[in-house]
Amino acid sequence: MKLEKVFVLILIVFMFALPFSYAKAGDSQEIKYKNWTVDFFIDDIIRYSTNGSNVNGHVFGWLIRPGACDVDVLYLAISTYKANAVSLKNKLNGKIFPLKVSFPEITKIPETVRIKTDFLSAMDYTPSLTVANFSHFHMGRTLDLRMRELKKIKIEVDRPYSDLFDITWDEYDLNGYIAAKEKAHDICEQHSIKLMASN
Repeated sequence: MKLEKVFVLILIVFMFALPFSYAKAGDSQEIKYKNWTVDFFIDDIIRYSTNGSNVNGHVFGWLIRPGACDVDVLYLAISTYKANAVSLKNKLNGKIFPLKVSFPEITKIPETVRIKTDFLSAMDYTPSLTVANFSHFHMGRTLDLRMRELKKIKIEVDRPYSDLFDITWDEYDLNGYIAAKEKAHDICEQHSIKLMASN
């Protein structure tokens, strides 16, 4: 009789634990929308992003988090063979990192807009390849409208830090941006509701 009770208890645990484990596995999956991906970046932070046309390892996108779903924050990862992580940290920590943003389809003046970001981190992936991450720029309505209407966005490292990168620019395909943004925001709102319910 005791063995039967233990077996029933194990069965009940599996019945409740399995759906939760599948739910967590579902949370960690990437969702693709043409050239854009929606995924969980760190903890509950949701990222929607795409890879560079010039260097596939370059990543451009936006981060949102439950409780602040209406604030889309830039995420940019750029690789370099010119400087390692220690060198980048020494030169960029605490500095404002300027970028030039343009849309190849727009040829009228101003063709390029300068934005200011912050250096987040750098990591050596191989002895010669380092990836640097930048953020803290909030998407505005004008930029969102341009990204919705146009096909590509070009992002370039501006002076005085362009000499730290061997490839200073990349173009990112905007095909799938709208659907990815909408899905990321849906997920964020759902997680915000869960957070409020658990408090």
